[in-house]
Amino acid sequence: MIRPALFAVALMLATLPALGEEACETWTAGAQEDEGGPVFTVAACATDRPDTYLFMTCSGNEVFIRYDLAAGAERSADEDEVDDVDFTVGVSTQRLSMRYEAMDGMFAGSVPANGPLIALLKSGEGLNVVDADGRYPIHSFGLTGSSNALTRLVRQCN
Repeated sequence: MIRPALFAVALMLATLPALGEEACETWTAGAQEDEGGPVFTVAACATDRPDTYLFMTCSGNEVFIRYDLAAGAERSADEDEVDDVDFTVGVSTQRLSMRYEAMDGMFAGSVPANGPLIALLKSGEGLNVVDADGRYPIHSFGLTGSSNALTRLVRQCN
């Protein structure tokens, strides 16, 4: 299923050495090995915190998003905590309800593959991600390569 695949991808990428800001400027897309085989994954790391990742996979016309919302926070997420998370590019914001999953310490949610959040992530120059209640730090992502990476990801949904 998708959840174990994402867990394996998160573990694999979590073991990468911290990357510099320059390495976080471009989104990546490609097959990542999982215990069930390769999974096409889009990844981006925060320019302000290179060890903080945004991961996306796709299946059945849904994009599954995993994000370490609590990275750098003074508090830990509660088990099964649900937060509204704002994805902002310029003056446009899309909100996604995401649930904390203790198995890998990340928040997870899903959106339609051709929906407004994916369109937003393909536009502009920078992305800010933060929970709507402001309990966790805001993180910034460059959007260089996001349009190409997300277009490739959506093609994998079918």
